[in-house]
Amino acid sequence: MGPRANKKSNRSTVTEKKRRQWNAHEKIAIIMYHENGHSKNKTAVKFNIQTKQLRDWISKKLQLLQAQPGVKRLNIGAKPKYPALETALVAWVKEKRKNQNAVTRSMIQVKAQALA
Repeated sequence: MGPRANKKSNRSTVTEKKRRQWNAHEKIAIIMYHENGHSKNKTAVKFNIQTKQLRDWISKKLQLLQAQPGVKRLNIGAKPKYPALETALVAWVKEKRKNQNAVTRSMIQVKAQALA
């Protein structure tokens, strides 16, 4: 019998990591590389990112410059529903901790209901 053409080989393939989080400092460095005369496509290939990702970073350049260097996401999340209640609650928790009292989740919930 001869070699089998349809037989699968047992060799494992090395795959690259598919996703990576870039912080604001790295994103700005990549944008600066692009602005030094390199095309978007060549910049994307060099840093192993998608060109759409680079276009998004370029459009958000001002926000990236204002962000802290280690920040990975520009979205800070939902705005608080009751900001006055939260500031009063934070002050109460800090006061309790300053006096070295234990603060549990249930204590915070009871205090929040009392303040509301």
